[in-house]
Amino acid sequence: MRKKILITGGNKNLGEFLSNYFIDNDYEVITISKKSKSRNGKVNSYNCDLSSNIKTLKILKKIKKKFSKIDFIISCAGESKKTFTYNESLSNWERAFQNNFFSFTNLVDGYLKTFKNNRNTKIVVISSIASIKITNAPITYSVAKSALNFYSQIKAKHLAKKKINLNIILPGNIMMKNNNWSKKIKKNPNKIKKYIKKNVPLNIFCNPIQIAEMCKYLFGKSGEGITGSIFTIDAGETL
Repeated sequence: MRKKILITGGNKNLGEFLSNYFIDNDYEVITISKKSKSRNGKVNSYNCDLSSNIKTLKILKKIKKKFSKIDFIISCAGESKKTFTYNESLSNWERAFQNNFFSFTNLVDGYLKTFKNNRNTKIVVISSIASIKITNAPITYSVAKSALNFYSQIKAKHLAKKKINLNIILPGNIMMKNNNWSKKIKKNPNKIKKYIKKNVPLNIFCNPIQIAEMCKYLFGKSGEGITGSIFTIDAGETL
């Protein structure tokens, strides 16, 4: 029987890549995203704004009717405004935490309420190196992701009693088709290459396959003894 994996934010950028990767590796993929997208019949797609705990619980109950068990979860939902400023409005703070923190806390709480008897689930939450390093990312985003890290580690200790593993991945600068970095390098390749050379010891962008294979490792036999750990994939930028 194929393993079932739930991926939030699964219709865009890294989330979409992870969805396709696990389809290619013969997993049954379930995605939750804010907006619908035309996908092939191999993806079980659901729409939900996970910043709402009521909506999250409702969509998980709907998923439970079709899937009695979820083996793996990847939380890839998140969002950031483009510009860095020192003075952030209350609405910016609220938006950052809704999309980058509560979208995961609601998912975990809803999952535990809905799939009460599930054990041995393995969860990976995708955070960011902006959570541990001062970067050009908006302050609101960085703080929300930092809170996400700490929450996940605290929750991992609690979930261990239920035989649920929870780990965190901090990606660096990921180069993907049509993502922000690909747009930036098309607009000003020399500037971006200089930035990477100056700030990234290995002088390379991260590849989404590195994130996918780390998730697969954590979902395998080797990941059974790992929980509450943070894995940084950033070509050395945070060193």
